Amino acid sequence: MGFLSTLSAVLLIFTGCYFTFAFRAFYLRRPIRTLRMMPMSNGIKQMLLSLGGTVGVGNISGVAVAIMLGGAGAVFWMWVGAFFAMALKCAEITLGMFYRHGASHYIKQALGSVAATIFTLLLVADVITMGGMIQASAISEAVFTAYGISPLVSGVTISVLAATVFFFKIDLFRLSAYVVPIMSVGYTIASLSVIALFLNNIPNVLSSIFKSAFCFDSAIGGVLGFVFTPAFRQGMVKGLFSNEAGCGTAPLAHAASCEKSPAKQGLFGILEVFIDTLLMCTLTAFVILLTLGSDIDNHDGGVGVCVRAFKSLFGGASASILALFVFLFAFSAIVSFGYYGTQCLSFFNCSEKGKNLFLIVFCMALLAGAVATPTIVWSIADAVICVMLLINTTAVFIFRKSIIKAHYTHIGKYSHNASKTRSCSSGRMKKEIPMSDTEIKRGSTL
Repeated sequence: MGFLSTLSAVLLIFTGCYFTFAFRAFYLRRPIRTLRMMPMSNGIKQMLLSLGGTVGVGNISGVAVAIMLGGAGAVFWMWVGAFFAMALKCAEITLGMFYRHGASHYIKQALGSVAATIFTLLLVADVITMGGMIQASAISEAVFTAYGISPLVSGVTISVLAATVFFFKIDLFRLSAYVVPIMSVGYTIASLSVIALFLNNIPNVLSSIFKSAFCFDSAIGGVLGFVFTPAFRQGMVKGLFSNEAGCGTAPLAHAASCEKSPAKQGLFGILEVFIDTLLMCTLTAFVILLTLGSDIDNHDGGVGVCVRAFKSLFGGASASILALFVFLFAFSAIVSFGYYGTQCLSFFNCSEKGKNLFLIVFCMALLAGAVATPTIVWSIADAVICVMLLINTTAVFIFRKSIIKAHYTHIGKYSHNASKTRSCSSGRMKKEIPMSDTEIKRGSTL
């Protein structure tokens, strides 16, 4: 697992670095204009569903586990991974919008049917483990810590709630539009309230993060000396586990957007990574490091560590408050991943009955995750995500020229030279929907 996670981290940095330079990091140079160009009227609901899948327990227990196993330096490598992940997630959503059916279809074009089939099967496994079992495990742990309720009772409740959402055909996009902003703002306020109590210690925490990030393995030496350290691996993998950049899940949510410009819809990928990792994960990390430090007892579990951290402000109510946030974060991820599972089955031309059968299995997995020990499931989920990233990122890189053309046609500084029906697809890709002169001008020079 160590070699696989390191290889995935290196590929993430390489591909993300390529697209960061190819896009000239326009979102850093023109952040306000980038926000204005996001298609809020056409694609905001799809972005919120995708964000609901990324903003899950990885932002709470995942960060705690990363610090437990990798030390404070893991936070630095989360930031580094997020910096490059922004451009990569923008690129994969842009590419996915050409097909409107998710990553499996462009992987088939790039790498063949076998690779696409393997990726889709891994995605189903990812939905069940990371999107289902781990989220349910976090909820049951938080509820047990706060109220002493049996994991079995929590598991049954979670399964019934999920089945209600899926089988009563509740509008998942509308549900995410309400839940995701509320939970994100609420958690931000709670975290900032704790951080405000320890403002004087922030310089020490920052010093600890940067110093421990560059402690390298003397047995290996050189650049590889810190590439193989726990801080690097945990920071990169847990950050990837949280924002899912390059994994191919986000295109499934964004494919339902009615936005005509793939490049504009792709801008939401930048916002997703920023909110998920640079905001939410950082808030959790600072709450833990300011209150508990990096020397954490790993017997507490990820949620237990966060409960102890929030006690500094909320006292005995911290368990209840964190249980609420864990439930909102985890259940929004469950809803999003349930949707991903049914959508990716379309690659196999699965019938409606087959999709319903999958949802039944998914709900049963939630029950299993609530009562099972999550350690093995975490390991399986990490391995699955790493392999998905290797396949998906390779396909995205193969179509890099088409993605960059789409960017500069509708967003970049050369957009004013583009003709109104210019296609950004290669010979092996479907043509992009033609755009009007007005739409092209809206994406004028950054």
